[in-house]
Amino acid sequence: MLFTFLIFQSCIITTHSVKEIKTSELNSPEDKSDYTSFKFSSSIKVQKTRDWFRNYFALESEDDLMNFKTSFLKGSDHEFIVTVFDYSDREQYMDLTGLFFGDGVETRESDLKFFVGITVTDKTGVDYLAESSIFQKPLLEQLAEMREEFRNFTVNNPDQKFF
Repeated sequence: MLFTFLIFQSCIITTHSVKEIKTSELNSPEDKSDYTSFKFSSSIKVQKTRDWFRNYFALESEDDLMNFKTSFLKGSDHEFIVTVFDYSDREQYMDLTGLFFGDGVETRESDLKFFVGITVTDKTGVDYLAESSIFQKPLLEQLAEMREEFRNFTVNNPDQKFF
């Protein structure tokens, strides 16, 4: 019985996986026109995520989270251009167990996983989260602190969660 179970389990192949982000990660750009981004997972509804970041950066409701100016780095009056974006992804699988029963191959998908990404630049396009930036370390500290505030919000507002 156990052997049969193991055979059927091995017939499910992941065709697209989603990287799990435990705390946060820094993603280098894939091409030269992109920027380094600070990413972390989100468990709350997309609109509530956007509302939280608008509130955090004191943006007016009509202001967008794309390319807004802020000097959120403590102890600095340097003006940064910040973009906050959200995205989702789901894992995809091929289930081959149907081949044993004449049903064919079935494709499956996991539940959506939601993420937040943040880029920090200036008006000339300098990537301040890049390794070569003198602002990288203090910005990462500030972004990690902001991420913790966001996570505290999600823990304290369970009615806003996806699941």
